[in-house]
Amino acid sequence: MLCFIHKAYICPVNFLSHYYFDHQEGNPYFNLGLIFPDIVRNFVRGSKLNFTIDMKDTPSADSLQKGCIQHVQSDKIFHAWDGFIEAMDFATDFMRNSPLNFQKDWFIAHILVELTMDHYLILNNPNLASKLYTDFEIVDTEHIHSFLRRNDFSKFDLFQMGFDRFMKVRYLESYTEPNNIVYALGRICTKMRLPPFSEEQKQLLKSIITELNDKMPPMVEDLKVELK
Repeated sequence: MLCFIHKAYICPVNFLSHYYFDHQEGNPYFNLGLIFPDIVRNFVRGSKLNFTIDMKDTPSADSLQKGCIQHVQSDKIFHAWDGFIEAMDFATDFMRNSPLNFQKDWFIAHILVELTMDHYLILNNPNLASKLYTDFEIVDTEHIHSFLRRNDFSKFDLFQMGFDRFMKVRYLESYTEPNNIVYALGRICTKMRLPPFSEEQKQLLKSIITELNDKMPPMVEDLKVELK
């Protein structure tokens, strides 16, 4: 059974990967920053953060900003990394060599590789998602709002509603199931106005997840080196 609640869904790509590779023990604000740019954009569409603001006078805001900057730096390295490009090419070719028609298959492959890495990481680190949520429970909401105010942000109620849902539903814990990875991918594609997947397409995507998952052990080890 799918454990997602539609109203709480926010395009969760690479949340677990960012946390796994870059989190700092005992630094929950930094760790929140590792996914903060994505959740702000998802909760309040069109939002942008300014990472050039000097936050050193406020330790929590400074740590949050440093986590955000790490997020951007890691994304840049990851998307240029040969391992990611090769996995994306593999997934794209898998779809193109099937009799099924996937619109924007290169985009689907991109997201699928990222989601499959999250899937692999939680399968092999069962406490990863719960640890992420526990870290974020420590964070003081007012400190988050203060950070956002310094970024000229005003839609606090909208942000808080999204963040509260994110913390309550804890859907990242469901990423152990391939069905939920395909569901997540489908929701993202819907936001991009792509057609819903047929049952045949869903089965093919699950086959790609299985193949990609087998490739993940050396990929994860190589990526640890790339991100150092």
